[in-house]
Amino acid sequence: MATAYSQLDPVAPEAQAPRPDRTHSPSRGLRIDIQLLRALAIILVLLHHAHVPYVPGGFLGVDIFFVVSGYLMTGIIARELDEGRFSFRNFYARRIRRLLPAAYATLAVTALLAPFLLDHWEYRDFLAQLAGSFTFVVNLVLWKQSDYFNSGAALKPLLHMWSLSLEEQYYLVLPLLLFCFPKRFRLPLTAAATLISIAACAWLLQRVPSATFYFLPTRFWELGIGSVLALLIRKEWVRPAALPIPRLAAAAILILVPLLVDERGHPGLPALVICLATALLLVPGLDLKASRPLAPLVAIGDRSYSLYLVHWPVYAFVNNIFITRVPLWLNILLLVPVLIWMELQYRLAEQPYRAMRLDARRIGLLVLIPLIVVGGSALALRAGGQPDPALHIGNTGIGAGCDFKNAYAPRADCRTADRPTTLLWGDSFAMHLGPGLAVSSPGGVEQATRTSCGPFLGLAPVNGAQQTPDWARRCIAFNDSVLAALARSPQIDTVILSSALAQYVPGQEPGWHALVRRGDALTEQPQSLDQVHAALTRTVAAIRRSGKKVVLIAPPPSAGFDMARCQAREAAGLPVVAPEGRCDFSLDAYSAFRRPINAFLAEVTRRKTLPILSFEETLCGSGTCRISAGGKPIYRDLAHLSIVGSRALGHEMRMGETARAMAR
Repeated sequence: MATAYSQLDPVAPEAQAPRPDRTHSPSRGLRIDIQLLRALAIILVLLHHAHVPYVPGGFLGVDIFFVVSGYLMTGIIARELDEGRFSFRNFYARRIRRLLPAAYATLAVTALLAPFLLDHWEYRDFLAQLAGSFTFVVNLVLWKQSDYFNSGAALKPLLHMWSLSLEEQYYLVLPLLLFCFPKRFRLPLTAAATLISIAACAWLLQRVPSATFYFLPTRFWELGIGSVLALLIRKEWVRPAALPIPRLAAAAILILVPLLVDERGHPGLPALVICLATALLLVPGLDLKASRPLAPLVAIGDRSYSLYLVHWPVYAFVNNIFITRVPLWLNILLLVPVLIWMELQYRLAEQPYRAMRLDARRIGLLVLIPLIVVGGSALALRAGGQPDPALHIGNTGIGAGCDFKNAYAPRADCRTADRPTTLLWGDSFAMHLGPGLAVSSPGGVEQATRTSCGPFLGLAPVNGAQQTPDWARRCIAFNDSVLAALARSPQIDTVILSSALAQYVPGQEPGWHALVRRGDALTEQPQSLDQVHAALTRTVAAIRRSGKKVVLIAPPPSAGFDMARCQAREAAGLPVVAPEGRCDFSLDAYSAFRRPINAFLAEVTRRKTLPILSFEETLCGSGTCRISAGGKPIYRDLAHLSIVGSRALGHEMRMGETARAMAR
């Protein structure tokens, strides 16, 4: 989300900043077209965060803001450098006056509300986000906490501050780049940095997508496109022009592309197209006049900074209260408090301080406010006490190092005996069985697991986000290495397979494809049940050829909501809205949610591919699926078993012994 909100045309040296009470007067420097771009950008972001249907690419509004920001800031700096009046002190003083009052107001209000609306674990993450927001490194904090597009990100009230931090980092680099080099080098250096950033983005996107999203080096190019345009205009290599047909095409791109793309592979080609279209619309020459039909959009553009700041905390707090997705009608209704907060902040925090003089007292206040807000929030965390850690601790199975990143090689910390007789093979839904099998497998168990990588030879899931084609190739290689290690392990006589299956079975989760091995070639294809059945049959046959027996443990029951978060909020006395008014769920809800997977497992049983051990009878025998065992939480999220839950079920079901007895 852009934070460069100068009303100036950066190539008009004679233009003066308009007075705040005259922002709707085109005669005083306001470029109506830029305000309209801001309005479109913030509307796209709002539609995305409200989960409005048919706008899957609303997040591209942030990319529009980036280009506008780079264009305006570069134009202002270059003009002042050319006129010999650039000052780092004045530049950053303007940025402080423009950005910090509204940002500080948002952070303070959000910090006041957070203790009453966030559970302990989200509040702990919130503290790190708060400190990162005040120091403009929250993009790095969020990179460590959550992928922007996964479900957990929707719970983070300061998630949106990543873009503000990234821009502030850009504002540290940009003035130095333009100031430290002679005028003739500004354009080629900025263009070169932009091209290098595009290349870095394309390279890292295939390897570490979450880092690509959050890091300045891989997002620099979006602001850089705006910067290059501003420098081209300063050199008069691009001249003001009406360009009606190209502008119409660019406007159509900004409206249509967000309707056609989703977050897979972002920031990728769609983001590049959006940025180039935005740059075309920023070329001066379109003589728009303030008019009654445009007035509402211009007003939204004026307020887009405050609107961006305040909208997401509201949505995130409600996301925390609702254990499942917030209904669309409520997301739309939430615009009422969002707009009220926006207008108050715009009038009381954003506008009055634009002409503020930064003296020592005010600078001291700017330092003191973050210390008070972060310190007070930290005290609130301590006063809240400690919840049951079983609700949050990750479960990687037998040991912390058992989520293998590369080829499988047996490890001492991933087995419970020197010569275990059972091998556990699969993804995180095999990992979470580790504690239960450890307490119920007298002969010992060895773990060979990799997150999201089910035990299917020659088949791997692809979703374009974390599970890229490159990742899928490594998943297939990992499974090959497990089979090879199994052949070298004569003491192992039984193999337990387990997988979430959701990333393989069509219809359970949207957005997945498959990487399939055909001979020596790997090809990406749409999901199909035939692929999964063939891969499972191939895996079972290979295991049996090595002289081992095999059994599949099905994923535990789930109704698609986070039972652990529900329990944590109930225990803490926080507001919570659960699907059936409680944190457990009915057998019917489970059957409806898992219909595609359950149908697949039924077909596996009908084909007699291999035996299947299910949790259904143990957990849902009464018609209601319980989420506690011995007073301890069974789940740690919407489907994974907690460590204590896995152990409890291991004892209750005699999991390891039962699985070995069923294996064929």
